[in-house]
Amino acid sequence: MKKTKSMIVMPLVAALAILTLTSRADDQKTEKPKSYPLNTCLVCGMKLSEMGKPYVFVYKGQEIKVCDKSEKTDFDKDPAKYLKKLAEAEAKMKK
Repeated sequence: MKKTKSMIVMPLVAALAILTLTSRADDQKTEKPKSYPLNTCLVCGMKLSEMGKPYVFVYKGQEIKVCDKSEKTDFDKDPAKYLKKLAEAEAKMKK
């Protein structure tokens, strides 16, 4: 009798765990990141698309655009610096 119960309960627990993990992943995918408001690279300041298609990524819900993937490495070294730069640029735009 104990084996029968565990044979029924274990798959149900596993299915519930999988369903919970899948739901969380889906919820994160549906959140749309805040759009990037500038037409210049956040790292070097050059106009985007002058050197080709910009490299786009999302950092903590904020879309970021840089000239190329190597500049993402620079961003990753000090993201707070670049987020501050973005916030200051956005504040200027609103004035």
